[in-house]
Amino acid sequence: MNRQDRISMALKDALPIVIAYFPISVTFGVLAAASGFSSLYTILGSVWIYSGGAQFMLVGMIGYAAVPTAVITTILLVNLRHILYGATIGPHMKTWSEPLKWAAAFGLTDEVYAVVSSRLKSGERLMPAYYLTFAFAAYASWIAGTSVGIGLGGLVPPELSDILEFALPAMFIALLFGGEINLPTLASATTGAVLAITAGLIGLGGAGIVLGGLGGATVGLVVKNYQNRKQRSI
Repeated sequence: MNRQDRISMALKDALPIVIAYFPISVTFGVLAAASGFSSLYTILGSVWIYSGGAQFMLVGMIGYAAVPTAVITTILLVNLRHILYGATIGPHMKTWSEPLKWAAAFGLTDEVYAVVSSRLKSGERLMPAYYLTFAFAAYASWIAGTSVGIGLGGLVPPELSDILEFALPAMFIALLFGGEINLPTLASATTGAVLAITAGLIGLGGAGIVLGGLGGATVGLVVKNYQNRKQRSI
């Protein structure tokens, strides 16, 4: 497969995410504008932070006048899951140059990880042309949607904005269950969900996402190793 073929494949794979990102980022733009954020800061939020959950959380926390330390700490905790994503995908980028690795890290989102990891599981080699095209097509959609959301301002009813906020986790859940479903993945997803929800209920906030990710990955690995040992003993 040549470079042009990889780019074409990346654009095809990215299209559902590009379409889904747009209305979600429009919602962010609308909510940020309604909360009193300037157009410049709202755009910079999508350009620099580029994290749906963290951006929505940022708007909410600043709206409630949270102290800067709490805002920064919470956003960092929410995004710590990307360390796990990077640890999974990173070994497939060993031959890449350092600038390309940094660009890849910036473009890594939940949805990008879900699709790219599915490609890797099928035995495909991860090439810069594919990954960067895929990641930055999604990035461009997110920025474009934010810009449109700023323009819409207060035209979107608050009730509709509240509904659209759920689109981001809903899209990731759809991508997750669109992949391979087996006992290790189900055990991992269930454990992660239970831990994250429990942590949220007892007030741990963003730390619950990290706890759920680590706990779910650990349980999934244990179950997978148990299955492998059982198969070898047969």
